[in-house]
Amino acid sequence: MGKLKTEQSKHKLNLTIMNRNFLLSGLITSVINLLLNAVAYFAFLKNFFQSHPAVSEEFMKQLERQPDELIVWAMVVTSLTMGFFITLIIKWSGATTFLSGLKKGFILALLFWSSVNFGLYASSNYFSQASVFVDLACSVTAMTISAAVSAWILGKGKQIGQPVNIARPS
Repeated sequence: MGKLKTEQSKHKLNLTIMNRNFLLSGLITSVINLLLNAVAYFAFLKNFFQSHPAVSEEFMKQLERQPDELIVWAMVVTSLTMGFFITLIIKWSGATTFLSGLKKGFILALLFWSSVNFGLYASSNYFSQASVFVDLACSVTAMTISAAVSAWILGKGKQIGQPVNIARPS
C-alpha cells in the first residue's frame, strides 16, 4: 500500500512539473513568436507591403490601425493563443529537442500559414501575390523557430524530471 501511494505521489509530482513546463513553454513561445514576427514586420515586411500593394494606399490606411490605435489587450490575447497553440501541437507531436521542434514546427507552420495566406489571397484584396509568398516565408520562419524553442523547453522538463529553470546558475 505504501509503494502505491509513493507511485501516485510521483505521478502527481510529474504531472505538476509537466503542467509548469507547459505553462512556461507557452509563455516563452508566445513572447518569442511575437518578437520574431515584429522584427520581420518592421525590418522587412512593412516596406515590402508598401512597395507591393494589393489596394490603394488610402484604402490600406482604412484597414490597418496606426501604432497608437492598437488594442493592446487584443494583441496580448492573440500572442498568448498563438504561443499556446504552438506549444500544444508540439507537445502532442512528441518533439522534445530543438531539432525535432524545428522539423515538426516547420510542417505545422507551413500548413497553418499556407492555409491562412492563400485563403486570404483567394478571398480578399488584402494581399498581392508577391506579398503572399513573402509573408508566408516570414511567418513560417517565426513559427518554426518558436516551435523549436517550445520543444526544447518541454524536453528539458522531461529529461530532468523537474521544472525548467531558464535562469543562469549563480
